[in-house]
Amino acid sequence: MVIQGILLGLSLSFLVGPLLFAIVEAGIGQGFRAGLSVAAGIWVSDVLYVLAALFGVSALETLTHLPDFRMWAGWLGGLLLLAFGAGGMWKARRPAPETQLVAGHTGWAAATRTYSWWFLRGFLLNTINPGTVFFWLGITSGVVVPNGWDKREMLLFFGGMLTTLVITDTLKAWAAKRVRRFLTPSHIRKIHLVIGALMLVFGLVLILRTMIS
Repeated sequence: MVIQGILLGLSLSFLVGPLLFAIVEAGIGQGFRAGLSVAAGIWVSDVLYVLAALFGVSALETLTHLPDFRMWAGWLGGLLLLAFGAGGMWKARRPAPETQLVAGHTGWAAATRTYSWWFLRGFLLNTINPGTVFFWLGITSGVVVPNGWDKREMLLFFGGMLTTLVITDTLKAWAAKRVRRFLTPSHIRKIHLVIGALMLVFGLVLILRTMIS
C-alpha cells in the first residue's frame, strides 16, 4: 500500500498545471517560504479530501452528483484561475518601487504578501477545482474500494502518497528559490507574466470544457 501510494504521488508530482506554476511563481517571486506556503495550502486541501475518502465516501459521491455540480465547480475553478492569472500579470507589469526590492537579492519581488495569503492561494486553487474532487473520488472508488482495504491500509496508502507530495513540492519551492538567485528583475517580471498568462489559459480551458460538457 505504501509503495503504491508513493508511486502515485510521484506520478502526480510531475504533472504540469496551475498548482506547479503557483508554487514556482511564489518561490521565484518571494523565496522558499512563500513557495512552501502555497504548497502547504495544497497539502491541507488534499488532507481534507483524504479524510472525506476515509470517512465520507458516500458524502463525496453525493456532492459530485448534485444538480449542475460540474458546471458550478467548473465556473468557480475557472474564474479563480482567471483572477489569479490576471492579477499576477497586472502586478508584474507594474514598475517595482525601491521598497519592493528584497535586500540581499538581485531578483525583483512583487508587492510583499503575507504567507497566509500564499497559503490561501494554494488551498483555493486545489479545493475549488472539479478535477481534484473527481481525482480523489476516482482513487477511492477505483483503487481503495476494489482492494477492500481497511482504515489502516488506507492510511498507509494515502500516507505514502501525501508524504511523497510533501517532499516533491518542498523540492519545487527550494528549486525555485535557487533559480531566483540567477535572475534579474526583468527576468522575474517576464516569468510572472508567463505564469499569469498560463493561469489565464488554464482558466479559459476549464470554463470552455464546462460549457461544452
